Amino acid sequence: MKKLIGIFAIAGLGVALAGCGNQNTQSDSNTAKNNSEASSSQSITATNNTSSSSESHHDSSLWNNQKNEQLASFMQKWGPTMHQSYEQYDGQNELKVSTGMTYPDGLSKELVEGQSGLIGWAPSGKGDYEYNVVAIYNHDGTEPPLPNRITYFFAFHNGKPVVLVDQSNNGDPDCHPTTNTDLESNFERIATESTK
Repeated sequence: MKKLIGIFAIAGLGVALAGCGNQNTQSDSNTAKNNSEASSSQSITATNNTSSSSESHHDSSLWNNQKNEQLASFMQKWGPTMHQSYEQYDGQNELKVSTGMTYPDGLSKELVEGQSGLIGWAPSGKGDYEYNVVAIYNHDGTEPPLPNRITYFFAFHNGKPVVLVDQSNNGDPDCHPTTNTDLESNFERIATESTK
């Protein structure tokens, strides 16, 4: 009888430990296989890296690859409406603009409305800057005076999406919030839309 109780106690302990193990690995979509519904739900959450859903608190990013692709798609359509073509910083190779600046490293020299040290590259949207930049797009002009450029910095300021633009062609690079409401509203839509 004692052996039987011991076996049941060990089996119960094994089930409890297995339950704890499942809780620890639920956020990993590759190991949450015990419950297919939970597994597929976790897989979607992990794939999308979403934080805007109230159901998921695993990732605190404000920006992710899916939103980046949506912004790229928007910019490909929007640029021609402005008779401009934009090159995107791809996250790896420096983006060089006609004035000689390269980004994202050049953000350390970029002023925001005359103030230095406020802007920097932060691909998740969360960083140590006043303006955490998640995407950079540049158009180099071909009409005099040369060089000229339009560089957009898509960023988060206090957790809210904002688009800054720099059109300086000499002296210190200095950006300010864009006055283009179409660009601003579409970035806000993409940034705040929950990715599913």
